[in-house]
Amino acid sequence: MRIVGIGGLNLDVHVRTLAAPVPFDSNPAGIHCSAGGVTRNILENLCRLGADCVLLSAVGRDSFGEALKTECRDAGLDISRLFEDPVLPTSTYVSMLDDSGEMFTAANDMRIHEQTPLSYYRENQDIIQASDAVVVDANLSETQLETVLGLAKGVPVFADPVSTAKCGRFLPFIGRMHFIKPNKYELSSLSGMDCEDDEDVIRASEKLLSEGLESISVTLGARGCYYADRKGQSFFRTLDCDLPVRNVSGAGDAFVAGFTAAVLNGSDPVMAADFALACGRITTLSENTVDPRMTQEFVFRFLEKYRKD
Repeated sequence: MRIVGIGGLNLDVHVRTLAAPVPFDSNPAGIHCSAGGVTRNILENLCRLGADCVLLSAVGRDSFGEALKTECRDAGLDISRLFEDPVLPTSTYVSMLDDSGEMFTAANDMRIHEQTPLSYYRENQDIIQASDAVVVDANLSETQLETVLGLAKGVPVFADPVSTAKCGRFLPFIGRMHFIKPNKYELSSLSGMDCEDDEDVIRASEKLLSEGLESISVTLGARGCYYADRKGQSFFRTLDCDLPVRNVSGAGDAFVAGFTAAVLNGSDPVMAADFALACGRITTLSENTVDPRMTQEFVFRFLEKYRKD
């Protein structure tokens, strides 16, 4: 299973307040730094799940970039084809979590990804076409997405919308994607419909499928996910797990990795959704963006304990 990921690579800085956050004041907190970026996180999870992964992304020629390259190599990612920008700084993402582990705000500087030249992707067409799947995120600009999707013709594309601010970049290309994983807010933005309840989620998902999208999983936090595809399958799934949440950052990335791995390994949609939910839930139990315990064996043991029939 060989997967090419094209998108975000950045330094993650997670700040978790020790008590309920107080606006406009300095809050005592724990601060943790690690390699991040949506596509990078998805690929590290996929490596831990047994895939061979190549990362096509960009770093600056700075200390953050060197640190990220070291972490990516240590995680098993092939970064031999990274683009090094001589001017722009390495991308950085800062998330602010409250004392319960829920994110209440975040900030990022990801200019380096939006300004990566199109020639870089064209130069790597060989590795894209030789892959079993391509993972993309909405850190790419529309022009970059158009180029990448053109190069990936015939290869299934698994997409993560990243945020409500960026997910609109996917709109012109929905019909060219095999799978997309929005949350309710991103689904609302993509579909142009309110997504307040389950019926809204179903209708909004059906709209995207009618535009050519092959399959969709909408993540619903503690409630699990909703899945639907163009073959007519649709269902809600959840896990029976009440373990305490330590950090929600990275859970969505782990979900995409789990779903992608399960599909490529031949799982049916229900098993793929459950496997993806387990990957996401495991990640919430760790302070790290990617849980170092993530392996297929660990995920299956987790499912044996918490899967709902």
